[in-house]
Amino acid sequence: MKRLPAAVFLIVVASALFSSVYNYCKTESKIESDADNALRLALEEIPCDVVSADTIRCYRNHLTIAELRDTACITVRTVTRNGRQETELVAEAKCDFFTVFRMSDQRASGTLLLLGVIWLAGSMWYMRRYRPELFVEGVSYGGIVYANDRFMTSKGEEIRFTPMQHTLLEMFMNSETHSLSKQEICDRLWPKKPDASDTLYTLIKRIKPIIEEYSNLKIESDRGKSYSLELK
Repeated sequence: MKRLPAAVFLIVVASALFSSVYNYCKTESKIESDADNALRLALEEIPCDVVSADTIRCYRNHLTIAELRDTACITVRTVTRNGRQETELVAEAKCDFFTVFRMSDQRASGTLLLLGVIWLAGSMWYMRRYRPELFVEGVSYGGIVYANDRFMTSKGEEIRFTPMQHTLLEMFMNSETHSLSKQEICDRLWPKKPDASDTLYTLIKRIKPIIEEYSNLKIESDRGKSYSLELK
């Protein structure tokens, strides 16, 4: 349960990242296409093999993306074709990462990221409010949480017991089967008392309604030989 909010958050963040990268690449491709198209139109108007001020001016006038008009340029590149070296003009947009990112549409990724943060924050609030046992290192059973030598409900409300009641419930919670023999309890709580049967009976009688009030648990007796903390 504790991992679910984080898993959903990671999925949403991954989706936001994918959307962001997709739109970035899409914008980058659009920029390159605009630069190439502007150079083609410029060369149709001013056919030449060298770059002149008129060529650059014409080239920039054909750019449809306004942000490129101050940075776009034309470079001369040497290529080999059929064993011969030739020169060709190449359009360059000269846009850095932040410029392309600013020009790309990041609304979808931003919205997804915001929703992810809201989801994670809301989930953490909900679980801390209604499932605090998920955030403490301790033992949880039937709606009772034992952590830091304190008992609390699954909603975080502290349950107060007398010292004897506290020790008895601690023994139940720390037992793997949540069952204790009568002798085991008496040896722990009244080691010097020869017969603590009546005292144990009274202790069980008084702690039962507290446990049943604050949890989904009840104490069952097996012919007075052992006691079990069981789900209702």
